[in-house]
Amino acid sequence: MPLTKDAAKRRDGSRAIEAVHGGSTRLDPLRRFVTTPYSITLQLMGRTVRVETNSPKILALTLQFFAAYQQVSPCDPDFRWRIVSEPNCSTGPGASTSAFSDVELSFVNVGQRSFLAVDAETRLGIAFLGEGFAEARDPRFISRPPLDILFCMSAASLGLTSLSASCVAFGGNGVLLLGEPNSGKTTTAYVAAKLGMEFFADQVVFLECASSGMCAWGDPFPAVFRPASLHFFPELHKDVRPSSYGDLSFYYFDKSKLQSPQAHSIVPLGSIFLQRAVAGEPRLVALAQDELSRHLAPSLLFKDGDRFQAQHAAVFAGLARLPSYRLSYGEDPAAAARIVCDLLRGQARERDR
Repeated sequence: MPLTKDAAKRRDGSRAIEAVHGGSTRLDPLRRFVTTPYSITLQLMGRTVRVETNSPKILALTLQFFAAYQQVSPCDPDFRWRIVSEPNCSTGPGASTSAFSDVELSFVNVGQRSFLAVDAETRLGIAFLGEGFAEARDPRFISRPPLDILFCMSAASLGLTSLSASCVAFGGNGVLLLGEPNSGKTTTAYVAAKLGMEFFADQVVFLECASSGMCAWGDPFPAVFRPASLHFFPELHKDVRPSSYGDLSFYYFDKSKLQSPQAHSIVPLGSIFLQRAVAGEPRLVALAQDELSRHLAPSLLFKDGDRFQAQHAAVFAGLARLPSYRLSYGEDPAAAARIVCDLLRGQARERDR
């Protein structure tokens, strides 16, 4: 017996049906038949990504989220994201998430019904979100923003290796800041920016090996400060947005004011592994290549499929050829930031000779 329209609504929401010939209906739980008439093609880190959606609010949010990147004419994109927004589908701040991945597919479930999925082979990302997401006070600063997740899950297929790291830049060059959680990556980069550097990246650095050498791109995401950081920087109170995930509290900060208005790549000149609260006076010690490799592997943002191992290995080998250091310091991130700034300026002068 054909399922009636009213029954379909009761079982799967107001837009879970699609009309077919003969006046009957069929369920569409994955929203494959929802039209996505709003679209934009963006140049993201040297790649083209086409965003298609059924919601003008999602489109406006996409343009806001990637404001530092160029819009381009419609073309055959390197990747395509299809984002469907629907009422009666809760995706509130702090919604629980779960994830899995296999060789080609990455999947993140958000709350009860929202999800994001990326197929690496077909270069297609799909997101199903509640309308409440785009209607939040500022969706860029909610916990687990979907555009953040979509880009990170797509990065390997776009030829980018994603490392959990911060980055400080100066004059087209940069230094990666690696370390365990609470080692001071964000605070060191913030102080360095106040000293004249660019707050190039906070949560993720995207690296690639090109014919001209290695280059790095900064993340377009807000910086994340721990509550204790505001004791060192009370001026941040007026600029940060509180958020939480589970029992973890933190603050989002719009770092774009400390960056170039247009997204750009930099040439990495080296890496610094930060160790906080282990030394009274700051100590900068050179690392051997094998020691750096032990720090890089755990810094990979995702465990991507085997097809990307050669890509990641090339990036690791490129970083291993650059100078790398361990920087031990006390509690004050200003001490670490001064050393980072001096090192970056010195290496930039050496490179330009």
